[in-house]
Amino acid sequence: MTTTAAGTGFRGRTGHVLKAAAASPCTWFYAAVWFAAAVVLSAGGHDLPVAGMAVGGVLLLLSLLVAGATEPAPSVAADAGPVRRRVWVQLGVAAVFIALTAWNGLAFHHVMGGDAGIPLWTPLVEWLRGLGEQWFGAGRGNFLANPVTFTVLPLAALLLAGARLPALGFGKGHRTGRALLICCAIPAAWLAFTLVSGQQTALRLLGTLASNVMQNGFFEEFLFRGAVQTRLRLLAGPGWALVLQALVFGVWHLGLGYTNTGHTGLLPAIAVTILQQSLIGLALGTLFERTRNLLVPSVVHIAVNSM
Repeated sequence: MTTTAAGTGFRGRTGHVLKAAAASPCTWFYAAVWFAAAVVLSAGGHDLPVAGMAVGGVLLLLSLLVAGATEPAPSVAADAGPVRRRVWVQLGVAAVFIALTAWNGLAFHHVMGGDAGIPLWTPLVEWLRGLGEQWFGAGRGNFLANPVTFTVLPLAALLLAGARLPALGFGKGHRTGRALLICCAIPAAWLAFTLVSGQQTALRLLGTLASNVMQNGFFEEFLFRGAVQTRLRLLAGPGWALVLQALVFGVWHLGLGYTNTGHTGLLPAIAVTILQQSLIGLALGTLFERTRNLLVPSVVHIAVNSM
């Protein structure tokens, strides 16, 4: 779904990206999975998550505008031999933390029984949440638990497994300023409108932004775009990396999927996460692929959640 070659000018680059996406097998694979999810949800009598799908669609449009306004970042070749085996190990490390944090989401949304837990991991998370509530106040335990479990621990494990910070999205980046200007115009305008119209106060908005900074935004972006997408790019190329991380990002929200479908079963829960969360993950992954830095997808993630 991404390519290193590009036309010149906004129209040339945009057209090239669209043509490359249309000719890519990973695009059609994602489209087939996405439409299958829509069929599953409709056949089960559930409403389609129109609002979430609309947000994902707008973000995809913005990512296309970024692609048209910027030239591609330098290509990253797939690794082979011993290096490739090391990347597989790093991907396995990331997968472990994705599974563990997904379990936390299932427990939070009451999918798992109250006595269900993972030895060592569940007590650690509960301890971090308790400490977070002591530091930040009641109901803010995830202000500490999420940064540690989404970023600090997996980052340390990846570095020990041989990954390097610049390759995990902590490098200089590519055209990040231009991408931020394009992507943040709509959220900034909307949030400004809510202030001017009196729908919320500045203090409430700052609280919402702070909450998303401390719990989601950058920390989820590191886990999925910084850790998973970069490892997959080295193993399978940028297109498949983009699609697969988006689908994993969607299913990772399975607990929320159960809540949104009234806890009616596994298939509807997966379907609703693919229809909305994976679409958002696809857009954020496209922004990351274009900029090679976690800043832009993190800021956009925080802005969208705050809306």
